[in-house]
Amino acid sequence: MNLNEVQANIRLRNPWEAVDLGFSMVQKWWKAIYIPLAILTFGIGIPLFLIVPEGEFWIAGVVFWWLKPLFDRLVLHIISHKLFNEELTSWQALKALPSLIWNTGFFQTMTFRRFSLSRGFNLPLWQLEQLRGDPRASRQNILHIASHSQAIWLTIGLWLIEVILSLSLFVLLFLFLPENIQRDFFDNLFGKSVDYARWLDILNYCFYVVVVTAVHPFYIAGNFALYINRRTQLEAWDIELDFRKLASRLKQASQPLISILFVMFFTGSLLLSPSPSYAESTENITTDIEYLNDTRLTSDKSDDVIKEVMLTKNLDDKEISHRWIKKEKEEKKKDIDLDFWDKLKALLEPTAKVFGFIIEFGLWLLIAFGIILLIYFRDRWMYLFQGKRKSKDEYQSPEVMFGMDVRPESLPQNIVDEARNLWQSEQHREALSLLYRGALIRLINQEKVKLQNSHTEGDVLKHASLKLNDTKQGYLKSLTAQWQLIAYAHRSPSESDMQILFDRWAIDFAFDTNAKTTKQGERDE
Repeated sequence: MNLNEVQANIRLRNPWEAVDLGFSMVQKWWKAIYIPLAILTFGIGIPLFLIVPEGEFWIAGVVFWWLKPLFDRLVLHIISHKLFNEELTSWQALKALPSLIWNTGFFQTMTFRRFSLSRGFNLPLWQLEQLRGDPRASRQNILHIASHSQAIWLTIGLWLIEVILSLSLFVLLFLFLPENIQRDFFDNLFGKSVDYARWLDILNYCFYVVVVTAVHPFYIAGNFALYINRRTQLEAWDIELDFRKLASRLKQASQPLISILFVMFFTGSLLLSPSPSYAESTENITTDIEYLNDTRLTSDKSDDVIKEVMLTKNLDDKEISHRWIKKEKEEKKKDIDLDFWDKLKALLEPTAKVFGFIIEFGLWLLIAFGIILLIYFRDRWMYLFQGKRKSKDEYQSPEVMFGMDVRPESLPQNIVDEARNLWQSEQHREALSLLYRGALIRLINQEKVKLQNSHTEGDVLKHASLKLNDTKQGYLKSLTAQWQLIAYAHRSPSESDMQILFDRWAIDFAFDTNAKTTKQGERDE
């Protein structure tokens, strides 16, 4: 580590000023940081999303979040080299990942140290100083005396920024949505149903990957600046750098000039030294003048002279004072074999450390398992933040879906004939709306599909697939596709497609499966 090559102004700063220095590092070296980091994050995030089963995309988010210590090491590797003016290409930075995984305590950080709020502040000890065991713990305790609380609050603050940015991206998307589907957007995001649309899961995951990629360098750079500032306090890097700069300036000065200044200084010292006559004139002021003997005294005589000097008033001036001091009760001395207890302590200490490590590791595993359970069963407790939750037996059918009245009494006597009349009178949207509304009412009342007013067309198909046979499901998919075509794309279906929907309504969708089976059985008899 060459301090002469440092690319920042090293001086004593308060902790938050040091964090600001770290943020400035990211702004200055953003290209060298973000290109390899984006390659790493997207290279991990995209395969994670592809291998996770549909409907379980939250698992990909948890795994991506758990791999943050890997991103920590890449960012710190780049920033530490840039700080000391060592250029790294994106390929060189990514090529160093295997050594960063094996030689920086990565597996400990991925297990029982994963939930440490000062993980970024401690990382330079593992990665840059390569400390392990007791030396690392001792060094960490010294660094934590100052700046530890700031490192924790930096972690919490940047985590909140990640949450805010993720929500902000959803709000930005919401601003560009058509008005006819805006009403369902936040219902699907924060509603009681956990069967979110696939596109919403994709956006949620993609937004999180992008936000982590954008914010994470600031987290590592801020903690690294806190670490540099703490080392500056302990090792006086700023003073050392000032002395090196001074030495460099003196070295660059020309040799003849130094010689001239030395001669001038020496001559001035001789001219300003007091003369013997001046010393004699001041004899009445200074009477205690000592001179060196012409010959060196023997050791015995030297001891006598030293003792005589030590007895002078200036060196032997003693003062005796008396005051009352409360006398402490003397504890009774116990006859204890200290050697026995020391041996017992030395014998049990390694075992105690092993048990302590196992207990700590187990506690972290319990915490991680608890968080995973909370995420997996989130539909069981998130209702606490949404008001009173209805029990499963208290299902109440909606009265309005997609802005349409889905009460049974709102339908005409003959749905198909009324829809045909509307279609022939050029009221295409109303005709399809009547058919789709009739399908929804039949799903809710006859098929007992538990639909909510917050569901989308995709949710309706997904819930209906659990109740309908293949024939009804096929008809419902065709009807839904034609409804979306005219509702969102404002394009009328073809005449042939509509005739199929009219003709097949009673045959493919509105027939009663149980009744038809009974009648067929009677005929066979």
